[in-house]
Amino acid sequence: MVPKRSFNAVAFKRIYRLVSPNILKCSLYASFFIGVTACQPQQNSNDPNVTSPLHTSSQPVESLPPLLTLDELLNTDDFQMGIKQSVLNDDQASLRDWQQQLLAVAKEVRLSERDLARISGEQGLVFIEFEAKKQLFHDEFIEQFMNFENIDDLIQKYPYLSGLHQRALSLLNARDTAIQRAAKLLSDDGLQGVDYTQEARAQWKAYMINSGKLEELKN
Repeated sequence: MVPKRSFNAVAFKRIYRLVSPNILKCSLYASFFIGVTACQPQQNSNDPNVTSPLHTSSQPVESLPPLLTLDELLNTDDFQMGIKQSVLNDDQASLRDWQQQLLAVAKEVRLSERDLARISGEQGLVFIEFEAKKQLFHDEFIEQFMNFENIDDLIQKYPYLSGLHQRALSLLNARDTAIQRAAKLLSDDGLQGVDYTQEARAQWKAYMINSGKLEELKN
């Protein structure tokens, strides 16, 4: 329901040249940047074939496109884990810290002024908290979805996520329709001593896990 992505190696190779030591010291993203730079082969500065770093181009840095999108930054695993834990703990100070780290990296990867405005100040804090709650809803829904649990309480817990509610209910309807059809096929086969619905559920769950559909849904 809510896609999750992480920084990839290509993006790191492009970004690490632009990250200043001060930013690295204050950001939990530093482990990613430092890990990449440590793996880069050392180049001979006298080698005429060595290409100049991206930021030494004659093109002004301000005119270069962003290295990553806001969605890519928001959906990195460490950021998601951090903001979700902050919301679960009702820890506004921790959430602000994550906001500052996000802003620091966002500036380094040259996000647009519009995107920076979305994650800045009090309104930006509300936006980040909302993103965390969307992910918390998603995580809880996946567990209940796979265990055939009622999600009424979950919907009441996050009443303002109406778009996600509709998506969740659609997935539930599709799941239940598939199980009903499977149960009908089992019944038509004339198997004895079998709870057709329970067997259909077991087969559906096994399919979701073994086919990779569950992982797709999580991501």
